[in-house]
Amino acid sequence: MATARAIAGALSRRPWTTRARRATTTTTTTTRARGGGGDARDDAGTSTRDARDEPRERGREDEDADARTDETVAATTRRAHRPGAFGRLPNVSPAEQLIASAVKRAGRVTPTRGLKDAARERNKSAKQLDALTTGVCKPLKEYVKGFPPPERLHPFERALLELTLSDKKYRTTLAAVDSMRKGMLGIGKGYASQVTKTTALKEAEEMREKGFAEMEAYYRKYARCVDDLKSIAKLLRKLPVAELETPTVALVGAPNVGKSSLVRVLSSGLPEVCNYPFTTKGIKMGHFFVDDERHVVTDTPGLINRSEADRNKIEMLTIATLEHLPTCVIFVTDLTGLSGTSIDDQLQLREELYKQFAERRPWIDVFSKSALVPVLGGETDPDTQELWSEEDVKEAERAMAQIPNATATSADEGRGIDELKERIMKLLHEHKRTLPKSDDDYSPDYSGTEALPAYIPML
Repeated sequence: MATARAIAGALSRRPWTTRARRATTTTTTTTRARGGGGDARDDAGTSTRDARDEPRERGREDEDADARTDETVAATTRRAHRPGAFGRLPNVSPAEQLIASAVKRAGRVTPTRGLKDAARERNKSAKQLDALTTGVCKPLKEYVKGFPPPERLHPFERALLELTLSDKKYRTTLAAVDSMRKGMLGIGKGYASQVTKTTALKEAEEMREKGFAEMEAYYRKYARCVDDLKSIAKLLRKLPVAELETPTVALVGAPNVGKSSLVRVLSSGLPEVCNYPFTTKGIKMGHFFVDDERHVVTDTPGLINRSEADRNKIEMLTIATLEHLPTCVIFVTDLTGLSGTSIDDQLQLREELYKQFAERRPWIDVFSKSALVPVLGGETDPDTQELWSEEDVKEAERAMAQIPNATATSADEGRGIDELKERIMKLLHEHKRTLPKSDDDYSPDYSGTEALPAYIPML
C-alpha cells in the first residue's frame, strides 16, 4: 500500500499549491489597489468579493482533491490485491549463470570508433565496466520489482506464503538481493569513474581488470541469495490460485470423515490433486456445472479439535480457505466411530467453526457413511451391528438432535447424494449474489511493517 499512500499524499498537497497561487493573486490585486483612484476602489471591491468567495472555493477544491485521492487509492488497492500474484513471479536465473552471462557480454563491448591509444582504452574499459554493472544490476532490479510485498498479496495468498515459507524469509531474501544490487552498482560506477581519470593505456586496462575482479568477487560472496530467490519463486508458483469469482464448495471436518469421497461423487469429472509444499497429503479438487457455470468443490485438510494456536500448517490451510475465499461450507460429521475422532470432538469442532464462519459463509451439514450407521437407516451386517453399543446409539442420536438439518449421505452407495446436490445448487444460487467482483477490495489492513531481520539463507 506504499504506492497508494504516496499517491494520496501527493494529491492531498495539491490544494496548498492552489491556495499559494491564490495568495499571490490577492497580493498583486492589493498592490494595484494602492495606486489610488477609481480603479483602486474597484480593485479593492473585487478583492473583498474574492476574499468572501475564497473559503467556499477552497472547500470545493479540497472535496474534489479528497474524491480524487479516494478513487486513486481504491484503484491502486484493487490492482495490488488481484489474486494470482505467484503465477506472475519473474523467472530468476541461477546466480552463476547470471554473472557468467554478464561478464561474457561485457567482454564483447568495443570502444567508440576514431579513438586511439590511451583514449581508446579508457573508453573501452569504462563501457565494459558499465556493461557488466548493467548486465547484473538490471535483472536483479527486475527480480525485486517482480516479487510483490506481502502486504500487496491477496489475503489467501499471504496466508499461503506464511504457511509455505514465512513472511520473514520472503522479505529478507528480497532485501538481500536488492542490497547486493546496490553494492554492485556502487562498485561498477566507482571503477568506471576511475578509469576515465587514467592517463596511460596500461593503467586503464589494469583498472578495468581490477574492477571486474572486485565486482565478480562481491557478487559471488552474496550470490546465494539469488539462488534462494529462484527457489522461492519455484516454490510459490506451485501454489493453487485463488478463484475469487468462482463459487466454491469446501468440505470441512475432522480427518478421515469421508470428505474426499464426497468430492469424488459431487464432481463431474475425476478430481485433481493439489499438492502443497508444506504437506505430503494432496488436496482433492473437482468441479461441476450449474446452468453451464463452473463451480469448484474441494476437500480441506482434516481439523483436530484443539485451539487455533495449537494447529499445524496443514490445518491452518483449512482455516485460511474459510477465512479468505468465498466458499460454501459443507461440514462433514462421521457417526460411525471409525474415523479416529470421537463424535463429541467432532461436534465441538463444528460448534467452534460454526460460531466463527456461519454468519459469513453459507453452511450445510452432512452425515457421512450413513450406510454403516443404523440410526441413519444403514443396513449393517451382524458383525458390524455388534460394534454398536447402546451408548454408541445414544451418542449418534444426540448428534442428530444437535444437527437436525444434516443430510445423511453415503458416497459408495450413492445414498443422499442427489438430495445433497440439490441443497448445494440452491445454496450456490443464493451465494452467487454475495460473491465479490473482480475489482472489489479484499484487503485487510497490513499497515506497519516490522524492521527486516538479518538475511537467513535457505537450508
